[in-house]
Amino acid sequence: MAVGFFHVVGPVVVRSTFRATARCKPVLIPLDELTPAAMKLMAPRIPEMQALGFEWLGCYDCGELTNDAKTYVAYFLNRNTNDFANVTLMMSPGKMASYFEFSTKLSNGMTLETNTNGILPLTPDNPEIRVFRFHKILQPQALYEVHQQLLAKYAAGFSALGEPKGQEIERMVRVVQNYGARHTQIGYMYLAEAGESYRLTWKGAILMTWRALWPTVFLRKALYRQEMRSELRSLQMRGATALQKA
Repeated sequence: MAVGFFHVVGPVVVRSTFRATARCKPVLIPLDELTPAAMKLMAPRIPEMQALGFEWLGCYDCGELTNDAKTYVAYFLNRNTNDFANVTLMMSPGKMASYFEFSTKLSNGMTLETNTNGILPLTPDNPEIRVFRFHKILQPQALYEVHQQLLAKYAAGFSALGEPKGQEIERMVRVVQNYGARHTQIGYMYLAEAGESYRLTWKGAILMTWRALWPTVFLRKALYRQEMRSELRSLQMRGATALQKA
């Protein structure tokens, strides 16, 4: 009865409270403007990324991308490879979460992302962005090695695309602003508040809520983590084969 109650009432609550911004205007801020707890999560990652050949482009306050959650992003670029990296920090009342990510936009229009975000999306994947999540990889160097192996496996023959110097953050802006527009196209959201934000349709509210509830959320996590373990085993086997051929 409890499970059924949340499956019925949950979509109503989610639909009435959910908002996603239609605009993203990152503001470059000094790192020391973050709270001490946020600094503790983000600051150590900067030299780790720099050691991998990434230039630190700054810390950005992205505002509230969704309701009651502020987002901060430390942004990086490897100018030799056109790989981007970021450390994302999300702060809501009483909660704080962070993850780091490497991403590469390819000349065929696809983007490959590798991150440590353990939270699965509640909406269908964007077919133009292939995302691999490894929440147990704790070091940027290890994750970047996996990202490079995934590029070798899935992006062979395609070049990595950069951004004009001084406008690198615009890549992230496009991704954020495309989020609501894409979900409008698939019937999950609609543009509201005079074009300032997106709200959920009943379809979006019901499907997103149900995916977040037990037992669906448990099964989704188990299946996805098994998929990622298989991917890592595949990369290990691929590396061993390459060494044998060499």
